[in-house]
Amino acid sequence: MHRNVLCPDKKNNFQTVSLSRKTVTSRIEAMDKNLTSQLESKIGQFKFYSIVMDESTDINDTAQLVLFIRGVDENFEISEELACMRSLKGTTKGCDIFREFQEGLLTLKVPITNICNITTDGAPNMTGKKSGFLGLFNQNYPGNNVVFLHCVIHQDDLCKSALNMKPVLDAVVKLVNTIRSRGLTHKKFRDFLQSVQSEYFDVLYYTKVRWLSAGCVFERVWQLKDDIVSFFHEKQCSAECEMLEDTEWLFDLCIFHRFSLSYEQLECQDAREKSIYRRYLGPSQSF
Repeated sequence: MHRNVLCPDKKNNFQTVSLSRKTVTSRIEAMDKNLTSQLESKIGQFKFYSIVMDESTDINDTAQLVLFIRGVDENFEISEELACMRSLKGTTKGCDIFREFQEGLLTLKVPITNICNITTDGAPNMTGKKSGFLGLFNQNYPGNNVVFLHCVIHQDDLCKSALNMKPVLDAVVKLVNTIRSRGLTHKKFRDFLQSVQSEYFDVLYYTKVRWLSAGCVFERVWQLKDDIVSFFHEKQCSAECEMLEDTEWLFDLCIFHRFSLSYEQLECQDAREKSIYRRYLGPSQSF
């Protein structure tokens, strides 16, 4: 259908394309080779570049080392891209990370001598001066001028984790689940919001995503708190929302909801393409 609208003159060409598993696999591999070739060509033009490294575990409990590269060419054009992702099948010691780091850069033909900065999450296996990645890098490349930095986003995340939001978050999640997990209650709640002409039509589920979740859930409950109280009182189930009538609890909710939104806005600001560290540093320090 789409081919008939977008490019009707190529209709016969589309019909002759084989969709067998072998063909699709080979085409994906060809695309991968092409993208890798483009990345190698771009990296080859860099005069200086920086690396950001992060090691985390995927859903299959396999440790993955991700390398991002950002460089500047002779025309002072800045480019940034995901360089590679390497699987750590065994341990995640500094030597394992350093080995995969070397192999990843070797695959893309990245010259070590042009590195000016490496940013990590500050974990011991990254920053250890003897057996950590930092120590092994300096031992293998003595006299280098690489500056090692602790990721600003990770520092912000540590700051956020210092606050004990769990009691308030658990209460909010329980309230949201009470409304949304029961089909009839959920339908009646949506109808109630529509009848009172509320600005919002529903509460939001909470998911354990690193960002863009808790703040949105807090914000929606905060905006609908009066309607939620009215709804449960009308159902004669005031016990379900008694925390929303507790002034001290509402005070905590207000603080955490404003804090979470500010934190998420800060991360969105930094996630913009080609964002500059100095533009992010001021808001980060203020936060």
